[in-house]
Amino acid sequence: MTYSIIKNVRKKSDGDITDVGVKGQWERTVPWVVASIEAGTNTFFVICPQRPDVYVAQTSSGRKFLKTTADTTTKNNLDNLPPL
Repeated sequence: MTYSIIKNVRKKSDGDITDVGVKGQWERTVPWVVASIEAGTNTFFVICPQRPDVYVAQTSSGRKFLKTTADTTTKNNLDNLPPL
C-alpha cells in the first residue's frame, strides 16, 4: 500500500473538488483516488497541522466524493487546501 499526502486541490466553478495532489509533483482525479482507496492500494492523508486520513463518502444520490476524518481544525479539510 502506498501512502500519499494531499496538499492541493482543483475545484469546478460550483466548488466540487475534481483533482487532488501536490502542486508540481503529482495530481489525480477524484474518481481515480476513490477507486484506489476502495481497492486498498493507496491511503491518502493531509497534514495541516494534524494528519487526518482521506476517505470515501457518498451522497444520498450515490455520488462518491472525498472527505477528511474529523479532528479539531478545519485547516486540513480538503475544501480549505490551496489550488493545484
